[in-house]
Amino acid sequence: MCKNLTSIQITFMSFINKNFSDKPSLVKPIIILVAVLLIVGAAYSFLGHKKSATTDEVANPEAPKAEVVSSGLDKDMKVKTVEDVEKVLEKWIEANPKAILNSVANMQKKMMAEQTAEAQKNIGPKKDQLFNDKNSGEYAPKGYDVSIVEFFDYSCGYCKKAHATVEELIKEDKKVRVIYKEFPILGAPSEEMSTVAIAVNMMDSASYKKFHDALMKSNAHGKNDAIKIAKDVGINGAKLEEFLQSNKDKIAAAIQANRTLGGSIGINGTPGFVIGEELVPGALELADLKQKIAAIRNK
Repeated sequence: MCKNLTSIQITFMSFINKNFSDKPSLVKPIIILVAVLLIVGAAYSFLGHKKSATTDEVANPEAPKAEVVSSGLDKDMKVKTVEDVEKVLEKWIEANPKAILNSVANMQKKMMAEQTAEAQKNIGPKKDQLFNDKNSGEYAPKGYDVSIVEFFDYSCGYCKKAHATVEELIKEDKKVRVIYKEFPILGAPSEEMSTVAIAVNMMDSASYKKFHDALMKSNAHGKNDAIKIAKDVGINGAKLEEFLQSNKDKIAAAIQANRTLGGSIGINGTPGFVIGEELVPGALELADLKQKIAAIRNK
């Protein structure tokens, strides 16, 4: 799952400040070291992960425990002063970096599970914004009976994988509607591409999916590339650029509305799906998508 690490860093530093600000001054350097390791561990758990977060990962947050290694200190050593405590902590941290990283990974997964469970409660009251937003592009075949919502970023590799899976789904299942929520989180080029996509939908909704598919399959990077792709699929480039300029505030508001909506239901990375009233973070395999859709139809 594509994700921004800033919120993780803030979370850990807030935890340290809240719980250890009143500790003796000589202990604080050790606490700061632990905080740094926590942040590094958080980055490792996301950037070093070889696959996106799935429902199973959120539901089963416990990771294998690292073997705890002896610090090498004399077990009969008397701990009487702050300096003794610092020495014990320092030696233990040096000997057990993997244990710290595992603790961070477990804590992050537990936090994600708690946040997802809490946000899940907001999906019901947000149904109208999720499923009936005229500013969101959609694929809506005649007679559809199930709707899924996808939050995505055009620069996100996992989103490109998810797009291919969703395309396979709608080729096989002619009664699935897909609502596309532009959710740029990976910098200015992502936001520029989402801005163009929203403009295309507002100006000519019938052309949105063709444009969306072409942009998702490309290596486009920013506004100019997105406009070129729009022209390639038959959209009037001059009219599009004029529309972008004259409706920039309206388009920016649509992107912000998606961010606010996504945040309220627990979308903190891309891709993210809402299927029925279930939040599903991360890219899904085709079989899993089919299974969730079948469950909705069988209710």
